[in-house]
Amino acid sequence: MEKWMTENIVQDVQKAYDVKIWATLPMRSVVGLASDRGRLIVKRYGQKQELSRERMEAIVDVKEQLANRGLCSPYLRTIEGQGYYRLGSDLLTVEPWIAGKHADFSDRFDRLRAVQAVARLHHVKLAVPYRLHVTQSIAQKFSYRLRKAVDVVNAGGLQGISQKEWDTCRRQAEHILRILPEEELQSLTQKSRDAGVLCHRDLAPHNILVQSGMPAKLIDFDLAGSDTPLYDLHQIFDHMAYRTGTLDWFDETLYAYVAIHPLSLREQALLRLLLRFPTPLLREIGELQAAHSARSKKRATMRVRYVNRLMQERLHANT
Repeated sequence: MEKWMTENIVQDVQKAYDVKIWATLPMRSVVGLASDRGRLIVKRYGQKQELSRERMEAIVDVKEQLANRGLCSPYLRTIEGQGYYRLGSDLLTVEPWIAGKHADFSDRFDRLRAVQAVARLHHVKLAVPYRLHVTQSIAQKFSYRLRKAVDVVNAGGLQGISQKEWDTCRRQAEHILRILPEEELQSLTQKSRDAGVLCHRDLAPHNILVQSGMPAKLIDFDLAGSDTPLYDLHQIFDHMAYRTGTLDWFDETLYAYVAIHPLSLREQALLRLLLRFPTPLLREIGELQAAHSARSKKRATMRVRYVNRLMQERLHANT
């Protein structure tokens, strides 16, 4: 829970934004505000989040472009005209509170609405600032996942699966990395950059809000950048596979996307290839490193065991 919103900071925000705050509601990573300008969300960015002032200005820029096209809400401007507020060495943003619940990827309609929101984002052509040009490729991201998991296992952190199962997972990851057409993926990234495509790059269910009968809304653009849409699609489909334990929904969900933002048959084939990389299991094994207490270790081990079972079931279903 965020408890940094002291009375002094409330007064600073009121003065900076010319807003009257009546009440605050600390949440997991943000603070809700009840004010004379409606319900608002305030978020604080500390030094650990490595969000520079220049990058924040770039995010403010693209969010305003998206807001002009009805795809998101812009940050509120301070009385000095900035889209953020300097709070000591930290940065702070204020934006309208968007109604809705977090997407449930086990629900068919939530999956379809979520991927349609992603397609609408990708279909809009923007002037993406240079600060948001992504340098890490999908292959580099996969390599990092694998190295982190290998380091954990080599340090004696293998829990929740057998050595044989880990060896199978590692070999699968290494095989996909060998056959990934990295130059082609980089070319697709450059093509998207030239076309002004913005990717969200953090498409977890809690960053997608859904309401019955309404289009889904994307929130939290902190990691947004100019990238290939395959990055976003792999990420959101990976979350869906994790939640459902299957890929039975793949064709229908992909169709909902391409009906708004076309993908070539080659790009669709590349997406299928990317989804063969054992990202969920490598991620959970890598997270074992951060588990220190007995309770957190037990929970992390249960997640590894759960994801391994899902991936084994998916493998058998496809053979």
